[in-house]
Amino acid sequence: MFSTDFEQNTALFLRTLGDQSDLNQKHVYLAGLERVGVFYLLGEFDDEKVNRSLDYMNRLSVRILNERDLRLEATTPLLCLADSTFTEPTLAVSSLYKGQCVFFMEGVPFAYSLQLSKHLQRSLEESTTERVIRGPRASFLEDASTNISLIRQFGEDENLITAKHNITHNKKTKTVYYMYNKEMTPSSTITEVEQRLKSINHPNIEDSGKMESFLDNSPIYSPFPQIQSTDRIDRILAGFEEGRVAVFVNGSPFVFMVPTTFEQQMQAPDDYYERWMISSIIRILRYIALFITMFIAPIYIALVSFHQGLIPNELSMTIMNSRMNIPFPAVGEVILMTLFIELLREASIRLPNPLGQTIGLVGGVVIGQAVVEANLVSSIMVIVIAITAIASFAVPLYSLSMSFRILSICSITLASTLGLYGVAIYFIAVTIHLSSLHNYGVHYFSFKFSLKRHGIYDLIVRLPTVLKDKRGV
Repeated sequence: MFSTDFEQNTALFLRTLGDQSDLNQKHVYLAGLERVGVFYLLGEFDDEKVNRSLDYMNRLSVRILNERDLRLEATTPLLCLADSTFTEPTLAVSSLYKGQCVFFMEGVPFAYSLQLSKHLQRSLEESTTERVIRGPRASFLEDASTNISLIRQFGEDENLITAKHNITHNKKTKTVYYMYNKEMTPSSTITEVEQRLKSINHPNIEDSGKMESFLDNSPIYSPFPQIQSTDRIDRILAGFEEGRVAVFVNGSPFVFMVPTTFEQQMQAPDDYYERWMISSIIRILRYIALFITMFIAPIYIALVSFHQGLIPNELSMTIMNSRMNIPFPAVGEVILMTLFIELLREASIRLPNPLGQTIGLVGGVVIGQAVVEANLVSSIMVIVIAITAIASFAVPLYSLSMSFRILSICSITLASTLGLYGVAIYFIAVTIHLSSLHNYGVHYFSFKFSLKRHGIYDLIVRLPTVLKDKRGV
């Protein structure tokens, strides 16, 4: 407990804080010789803000001294500015670690905290994970309050409601906000989001990715993402129109929405900014690319290993000539090239941007040519794996493309043992699994949100919304 002794309060605070090399402190005297101690952490202190605060406190002290205003007490200068007051040293130390300045005043038995820290954040930039040819460029930042203000600025909707939740564990607090449209979002969805947030008890949540497993309905047994993560503002605004809830985690530039469906994750933001014919064709290409990612390599293995009679004669001769002197079976070639492509992809992501692009290009061309000339892999297999890798990048959501790339390994295994029968069985099993997934009362394979937003004109293909307006649908 603090007392009226200034020196004792300072010593108690420093003893509770412990040895901190980045702690700065200074003492100032206000008019009337009241002594004030200021404590702050290095790098978080805004000199301009604290100087203005001290100047304001000094002017109030002059008023007390000269005017003898009985309505004002000696503690008035700090009380006018303080965000909170503490009688316990542990609470004062906690506020210091939160980026606040701690003040002590002579003759006062408590400490004050003021929010005078610097707000360090980067400027608005273009999204790096969901690029568009045509559309808004601004993306979210790491500060949740700034992200919410961006939503307010671009949305301009009085029906948007923001709620706050603090996740506390071992004296650590993480602030989470969730936002929804009160007229569009079902109350059952909001209630379930609140309950799942209250059930979170985790010591460290640095990014929204750590929270997904707590809000997901099948975090262990399903590889498919059932929570849509994005750093685009227009994605979130579109989600509000569909009655979804957006969750903002302080410290993360990625906001996720619940619930989500499969076809939503196959849609890109600029689908709605281009003409309907272009958007529809591109959407169909994405589904074709998804099928290629999962099944083109397994089908090739099944045809070459088990069902040679299904291959046309000319193509069969071409494959046979390319596979001459290859020491591995078809499945071995696929595994070798898939491993090489995945290593190359991971290396290009982790390396600095200019070097990563160079490694990806040089590695793909040089090593691909080398393995063919060394008779380790056939040229047709290089083409098959290259088409698979390119098709996987056509999926808009990175986590969804990763899921199908992982599942393609399982389909390769079944194709190498059961042929086309294994591929068909695997396709049925994946479809059944996707159909069984549900989250927040919405089935993963339902078209609920697409139908809710633009009706039948926004399913697999995007028809002109002007038809909807003319028919009054």
